[in-house]
Amino acid sequence: MAALLKYMFTAPNQVPWTGGGHLRLIDIDGMPAQALYSIDRARELKPSSSAFQHKQGDVWVASYVKSGTTWTIGILAALVGHPAAEYAGNLQKVTRQFCPQPELPDLGFGDDGFGHSMEELNDWPGVDIGNNNQSYRCFKSHWPSKDHVVSNGKSKFIYVLRNAQDQLVSHWNQVYGMGFHYGTEDVTFEGGWDDFVQDWLDGNVENGSYFDHVASWFKRVDNPDVLLVRFEELKRNPSNVIEQIASFIGVEDVTPTRMKNVMGLTNFDRMKLADEQDMGLRFMRWLGVLRRAHVRQGEVGSAAAGSRLTFSKEQLAALESLYREKLQPLGVPRDW
Repeated sequence: MAALLKYMFTAPNQVPWTGGGHLRLIDIDGMPAQALYSIDRARELKPSSSAFQHKQGDVWVASYVKSGTTWTIGILAALVGHPAAEYAGNLQKVTRQFCPQPELPDLGFGDDGFGHSMEELNDWPGVDIGNNNQSYRCFKSHWPSKDHVVSNGKSKFIYVLRNAQDQLVSHWNQVYGMGFHYGTEDVTFEGGWDDFVQDWLDGNVENGSYFDHVASWFKRVDNPDVLLVRFEELKRNPSNVIEQIASFIGVEDVTPTRMKNVMGLTNFDRMKLADEQDMGLRFMRWLGVLRRAHVRQGEVGSAAAGSRLTFSKEQLAALESLYREKLQPLGVPRDW
């Protein structure tokens, strides 16, 4: 089963990442990426190519991985009454049916996979937002602020930011949990932690350095086509963030009843249940090839509480140093 899943999660024509680290990654024009991506698709998405068609009203939910992307997409679905809101915690179903990730090519597995053909993406239906017949297509991305996710005069971008420590812990849970995909199947949860932290600090993880990624997007947060959503604020005051998202995409008049419905559909317990009850995921966990849930804790401060993982003094010092060098000058909140 692990071999089959590895095959299903690997795009063709890959160039292995040789920049260092311990993970199974590929090289996309000098950026490490997970094996579901492909260099062919990345080049099709570049502005110099006409393969992908940006359309007026597109909404992109962008983030560094494990920062609250799935949660934010669920909120979008609930705001417009899309059926995906009913299973907002199920990453695979939401990606296939509501908010595709253009960097993932179609590998021929249909709704059992994640990716889409370029034809599917260009023909992706817009969702009516009930405001002068406006509609939008939802797209997801973990790309740094470059290439196909730069400002284009048609799209809006929601960037989801999570603090470095909590993201790192959540990221390791994913990398360990999908050992067949990342090449971590032969390490223990605690035993692989220190190597992963070093890889993360060095940028030898999917989509490169967290700090460079956040910096690239934070430089755009004052632009009218970008909305910053902070994971920590979404936990503290979800109704306020939901109202900001609604206003940003053009959904008017979020009544108390509507707000209650959105919050009910996208609360953490419900999303976690949608992930846990998926029969395919339950089968893979039973087989032992999937060792962690996608929706796991969703807490602020999970790096310090409720985790079996600990940071050494040297690791914490490295985190602080990189934050002060790359993010503090931009005004990025620390939040840990």
